[in-house]
Amino acid sequence: MKRRELGDSACPIDRSLFEVGDTWTLQILRDAMHGVTRFTDFSKNIGLATNVLTARLQKLVAVGIFEIRESGLGNSHEYVLTEKGRDFHTVLAALRQWGQKHLFDDDEPMNRVIDARTGQQPEPLTLTAADGRELTADDMLLVRSRAADPIESAVPIDTPRRREARASRPRRPA
Repeated sequence: MKRRELGDSACPIDRSLFEVGDTWTLQILRDAMHGVTRFTDFSKNIGLATNVLTARLQKLVAVGIFEIRESGLGNSHEYVLTEKGRDFHTVLAALRQWGQKHLFDDDEPMNRVIDARTGQQPEPLTLTAADGRELTADDMLLVRSRAADPIESAVPIDTPRRREARASRPRRPA
């Protein structure tokens, strides 16, 4: 079976996975968020074969997540996050919070992040509606529009949740 090309999908999750959707890439991005910029440091921290690390870093440069800058240490260079790369911070924070909640027993050691200014853990990430309600997966419907169009012009996509929502609406008298 031929693998579907995710980079051309209309789904933002598919396209995101196409660019960053493997364990090694996520570990590279995690380390970059904490200041790692040099090939040797990524290699040492992650323990990844150099050919695999090279390929992942080249792809991250090609898709605009990293840019290469000359190092102040002489004949080497550094991989520096671009704005696009830095914007991935929230995705990693969501993965971290999900993992903290669901993947550790109480007595296991766990890496955590804290606010450098206050020393406190960040508040959990949530999706919030315009009226302030916290949104869950059950509150979401999938729609489609051109990226530049206002959301009001979006067309609903037929999904099981949409069919369920339509079926639960009271019917208008004829």
